[in-house]
Amino acid sequence: MSAMTIELPAELKTQVTVTARRLGLSPARFVRETVEARLRAPAPSEGPSLYELSQDLCGSLTGGPRDLARNKKHLQGYGSWKR
Repeated sequence: MSAMTIELPAELKTQVTVTARRLGLSPARFVRETVEARLRAPAPSEGPSLYELSQDLCGSLTGGPRDLARNKKHLQGYGSWKR
């Protein structure tokens, strides 16, 4: 393992130390595990989400069967175009 020196504001260093001790970890292990977790996490996407883009469409339609999601007869033939 190799060493790396970083500079932290005093308040952030205190938060790291307190949180690490609360979790029963050394500050170095806490920082190492936190950085590893951040690097494994998926990168946030750029721009608005699909929900944000389609939010104005939710609930905008009227009519249609009220039991569309529950009644199996509405699903007859669904996916037959794939065959």
